[in-house]
Amino acid sequence: MEIFPWWTDEQKKFTVELQSFVTQNIPKAEKAFWARAFPMEIVREVQKRGYFGAAVPKKYGGLELGATGACIAAEQLGRLYAVGHVFVVSQLGGTHQLLHFGTEEQKEEWLTKIAKGQLGAVCITEPFAGSDAASVWTTARKEGDEWVIMGKKRYITGAGPADRYFVYTKTSNDPEVIGKYGHLTAFIVEKGTPGFSLEKINELIGFDNVPNGYLNFDDVRVPDFNRIGDVGAGWAIMTSGLNFERLVASAVVGGGLEDIIRMVIYYTNRRVQFNQQTNRFVNNQFKIADMITMNKLARIVTYYTAMLLDNGQNPAVEASIAKLLNTDYAVQTGLDAVQIVAGDGLTKFYPMERLVREGKIGQIVAGTNEVQKLIIYRMGALSYLDMPYRLRMDPDLDVPVLSLDDGPWKGKKITEDVMLKILAEDYRTNPGLYMTVEDLEKETGLEKGKVLELVASLEKKNLVATFKDRRGNVIMAKANYEGLRTAYPAEHYRWFPDWFDPEELGF
Repeated sequence: MEIFPWWTDEQKKFTVELQSFVTQNIPKAEKAFWARAFPMEIVREVQKRGYFGAAVPKKYGGLELGATGACIAAEQLGRLYAVGHVFVVSQLGGTHQLLHFGTEEQKEEWLTKIAKGQLGAVCITEPFAGSDAASVWTTARKEGDEWVIMGKKRYITGAGPADRYFVYTKTSNDPEVIGKYGHLTAFIVEKGTPGFSLEKINELIGFDNVPNGYLNFDDVRVPDFNRIGDVGAGWAIMTSGLNFERLVASAVVGGGLEDIIRMVIYYTNRRVQFNQQTNRFVNNQFKIADMITMNKLARIVTYYTAMLLDNGQNPAVEASIAKLLNTDYAVQTGLDAVQIVAGDGLTKFYPMERLVREGKIGQIVAGTNEVQKLIIYRMGALSYLDMPYRLRMDPDLDVPVLSLDDGPWKGKKITEDVMLKILAEDYRTNPGLYMTVEDLEKETGLEKGKVLELVASLEKKNLVATFKDRRGNVIMAKANYEGLRTAYPAEHYRWFPDWFDPEELGF
């Protein structure tokens, strides 16, 4: 496992120790996989060593290695299959939320347990709510000093072995409150609480030997002490932890990915076809090169994002990219590995097919990869919107060039005729585009209200076309054909390269 130079000495030491522990326990994990048994013996050793407390402050008995330490632990423990997944869901089951929203008493109660290895789980998904996490139907109503929880949760990884369940519930039906995402509240429910039961265990495509199930809450009573954060703050608590959760959930596939690459290189060095080792085939070399590239890129993004989190930043886009790359690359690496190993790759005797299944689940859990792309687009695109230049026709060259100046209109009196000319001039360089209201503000130096007033007047005269939002507000405008003809004579828009003479063709 490559150690990054920006890690602290404690994180580097932790990596070396953990890597050694995991390597020694791979045979035990393999035996548990084939026996279809939950590897409790290894989990107990991980608990004993305090690895579950990687992200927990030393004050509460943890190692205080931050998000970076949690990723290191997830990546290495992921090589032990079920152990890695149990570690991840335990981190997701309240670590970040308690650190940022828990009272000191709550931190003393549960962070100390997390540091000692108490198994946890996070409960969001329901029959009524998947990616639409705000639409949970599980409810909690206040009765005296207690809350009564009723409902169901499903696809809960760690259901059964976990002792601590971080549950998001609905506490308001007021449409106005729901519209402001103030209708959810978070609670910790502990195993053994009356009315709290395990309803079903799923058989999934992957996550072998990791219980994943349905939970039933039949008027489960928990004290107000178990409420994490304010009433109605559940959505804020949920979303605040997503960066940490997506990052750790994506890191868990990384260690397994590296082991698959090792196995493929081992295999192809010993497999002979057509009188040569299969690692001599260029197509196999290319596939292995792609695997190595994907693995290194995913790790760089993962630990860069972890560094941002540890520095107190809010890397929502980076966390989504890390989740997207790790899981997509895991699936692709698994598929390529199966293809290289061929028939043997189709059997369960080799772990290639396992990575395909694990990666496939990874593409769905902790927010589907489609959701990650929406986040990357909606939040990431904002950083690319600051475009200080515009395409303008250069008066000397008579070609469109990128210009940093304010243009010829700023500081001049902007009448309807001038506004129309601005829109028509934009047609020369951007014939298929509208100009936004912000573009026109910058171009003219006018306030938004005056821009809209001029555009509305031109639209009324059928000289411009506008594009409106759902509320009917104008957000963009463009000179229509009549507007172009009114603004300038037809010759103004004509442009031909030097080698083309329209007169020779009779135009």
